[in-house]
Amino acid sequence: MRRLTAALVFLSVLCSCSADVRDDTAAPDRTLLLPPGQVELAAALTSFESCEPFLQHVKANALEMVGPWGLDMGYAIAVMESSDMMRDGTQATADSSKAGLDPGVDYSTTNVQEAGVDEPDILKTDGRRIVALANEELHVIDVTGVQPRSLGRLRFEKFWPQEMLLAGDRILVFGQSHSNMKPVPRNALPTPGWSTPISTLVEIDIGTSKPRIIHRLHLDGRYLSSRMVDDVVRIVVQSQPTGLEWVYPSGTGLRAERRAEEENRQLIERSTIDNWIPWFALENAGGRLIREGTVTPCDRIYHPPSNSGLEMLNIITVDLSEKLLGDNVVSTSVLADGETVYSSKHNLYVATTEWMDWRDLQDDQDQMSETRPPITTRIHKFDISNPNETLYRTSGQVLGTVLNQYSMSEHDGFLRVATTDHGWWEPGGAANSESYVTVLGEQTGELVEFGRVGNLGRGERIYAVRFLGDLATVVTFRQTDPLYTINLSNPRAPTVLGELKILGYSAYLHPVTDTLLLGIGQDALDDGRTLGTQVSLFDISDLSDPIRVDQWRLAGGHSEIEYNARAFLHWPSENLFVLPVTTHRVENAQSRPFSGAVALELSDRSLVERGRVTHLQTPPDVRCQQWNEEGEDDSEASTQHCWTDIDWRATIQRSAVIQNRMYTLSSRGLLASNLQTLQPQAFLPF
Repeated sequence: MRRLTAALVFLSVLCSCSADVRDDTAAPDRTLLLPPGQVELAAALTSFESCEPFLQHVKANALEMVGPWGLDMGYAIAVMESSDMMRDGTQATADSSKAGLDPGVDYSTTNVQEAGVDEPDILKTDGRRIVALANEELHVIDVTGVQPRSLGRLRFEKFWPQEMLLAGDRILVFGQSHSNMKPVPRNALPTPGWSTPISTLVEIDIGTSKPRIIHRLHLDGRYLSSRMVDDVVRIVVQSQPTGLEWVYPSGTGLRAERRAEEENRQLIERSTIDNWIPWFALENAGGRLIREGTVTPCDRIYHPPSNSGLEMLNIITVDLSEKLLGDNVVSTSVLADGETVYSSKHNLYVATTEWMDWRDLQDDQDQMSETRPPITTRIHKFDISNPNETLYRTSGQVLGTVLNQYSMSEHDGFLRVATTDHGWWEPGGAANSESYVTVLGEQTGELVEFGRVGNLGRGERIYAVRFLGDLATVVTFRQTDPLYTINLSNPRAPTVLGELKILGYSAYLHPVTDTLLLGIGQDALDDGRTLGTQVSLFDISDLSDPIRVDQWRLAGGHSEIEYNARAFLHWPSENLFVLPVTTHRVENAQSRPFSGAVALELSDRSLVERGRVTHLQTPPDVRCQQWNEEGEDDSEASTQHCWTDIDWRATIQRSAVIQNRMYTLSSRGLLASNLQTLQPQAFLPF
């Protein structure tokens, strides 16, 4: 395997420059025929020929946005809510088991969205070792013996590790540098109102007797996510201009503001490439600077025809399998914002919400228009089929906002996107929300809409999405949980086939078989108030009439899976599902709360609890208080509220299966349990 050392050195070649108001009376056919007429399609972006036109472009945009307080981004602020014909026999999920390095060794892998596309996480294993991030430390553990044995640990300083990827004996840890770290050499200190986050990649060798740091790579910008296909990693970083020390008004009044704005305009005129393109600094293990410079050559920066802001979306390619790096490893950037990352084996997509610009609401007389444009999501497509580079292909736009990466899926050359138009600016607000599934495809150099189906969950928003071949399953929620099944076999005419209404909602959907679907979320009352963790088993054999055949519940419980699917474990060989769960609400002092992992087994068409695992040393305490609450008739009533006092360090975050053992991870340590009985066998404290 090529050393990651060389992979990081690639940067040297980059220095070249409430009430349920759903309308049930709507027609059953929700297909919207083209043209939609509601969304402006985004044209394909073009690259700069050299640094001179790039600098002219960003300066011109900045001069339009600058004011006495620096750059006026101009975006409206809104708070997002917290994320055969139908199936060809393939699953849109990766198999959670894998042949180990030794014959006959089976082990689970990270629960990912697409087979063949690895995603970063806090726990990785190769069947012989478990590598875990806990307590801002990296732990390498030998699990080949009866007792898990520590092979070493690394304590990170001035660095917050978020997640990692494993390839052979190399670990790539992604995270954010703390603010008190020495800044990247060319950067000025951050000025008030303009943060300058620094992302750090740490290369670690675990093939020696103890894990050791090889290099640190610091990058201007905020780390979003990464994906790995065949040991080639794409790292997505969102950056913004740096080193511009804005002048603010000295005193009050028009004259002070005009003077400050003029000085800021001069600052922009004097700015250089280094202020607009993110900077990198490559260090050795001891912190000595090896190389620094701008990340992306100007001719690999793309921009839309109109002003898209001054933030930059950067895709950095690192090949972990090569011994030496040539000039074929590059960074590709787009003058655009980025939020949500999705990747197939061949293409990577980055989506971002397009908030309205208040400047666009002004008419010729500088009056605010009463018309509010819809909030849309812009999507950028990158070709990752060549392991040596990442190529920008095209961009598009859809109505509404995406929930998470599972809101996007590529199939047969089309990108399917599930979104919610929240209705924030309309009279009645969220009561007018509506969700869609839109099919996009490349046409004449653009990512254009081929078809769309809407009218999903009127007055609700999307809580979960799963695409399965030509089938989409979508969950919306406000008071009840409609599960929609959608036929996508005709990209120009997607149609809703069936709908199931149940109490509560599913926040994550996982395919079990061609006809069974697992949903993990919350049980709820008919008024929408949640009651605790709920696991639902759906039968979708009849797509026009999906049904729930079984459910498992934990009163007052919550699971990380509701917002992070990587916390879920599916072990297909035993039809086993493992979920971390913690009881946060209890009814009274006699209640028995739980914090740990629950293993559910699929038996026929039923969910059977195989057992539970916990890292708690003592049962959690329950505390209760009497509160006086005022009723609608102004009368007061005393009610009892109880909560649990749980050692957060014992909260189980991940689980993995290796051979006949299940391993669970918390901040306290790693526990090995018998896979069949879930009886604890060995514990390695951190």
